[in-house]
Amino acid sequence: MKFTALFSLLSVAATVTAQNIALSFPTANATVTAGQNTTVQVSFPNSLTSVQHVSLVISLASCGQANECPSSAYETLGTPMYVGGFDPQYHESALPPYQNFSVQIPEGTAEGTNLLTVAHFMLLGASFVPILDFSNATVYATSA
Repeated sequence: MKFTALFSLLSVAATVTAQNIALSFPTANATVTAGQNTTVQVSFPNSLTSVQHVSLVISLASCGQANECPSSAYETLGTPMYVGGFDPQYHESALPPYQNFSVQIPEGTAEGTNLLTVAHFMLLGASFVPILDFSNATVYATSA
């Protein structure tokens, strides 16, 4: 009985780790400009397991003068720039399914290092296991 529970837990864990979103663009250390739009590309690997994408949040958090970015998205997401649905599609055969979002970098964004975070909530598998995952990149913000 205990072996079955452990096996089930390990199976879910293995499936979940293979089902994470990726922040494909902008890449780490990219430059963004306050008040201007930028494209955020979020990809999700093709899945043999059923996946229901519930929501997506794209946000920006200042790392401050000391360049100390939040150590975890569980601490803060910063300023939300997009809150809504996520429906990744194939666009090129060499890439996983993805969706592009045009977001405006907030006017008051602190110049310097910022953390761009994507938070994704989904239901995974036949039993609809709730999963919350994150992907982020450190970007450099400039003023317009």
